[in-house]
Amino acid sequence: MVGGFFAFLAGILSLILSLVGLEWTPLSFIYGKGVFTIIIQILLLFGGIVMMYIARLDTEAEE
Repeated sequence: MVGGFFAFLAGILSLILSLVGLEWTPLSFIYGKGVFTIIIQILLLFGGIVMMYIARLDTEAEE
């Protein structure tokens, strides 16, 4: 669940910062690749949400 949260946080933060023309240093390796930069940011965003959802389903099934 923590990994999903950090992936979501990284995706949303990098997407918002790139909209105003800034780059987030920990993800500097994905910048400068054109359209693939936005695709990677969106994949991080939705991938984090999916990971958190799957982790939440697992704990609800045990109860």
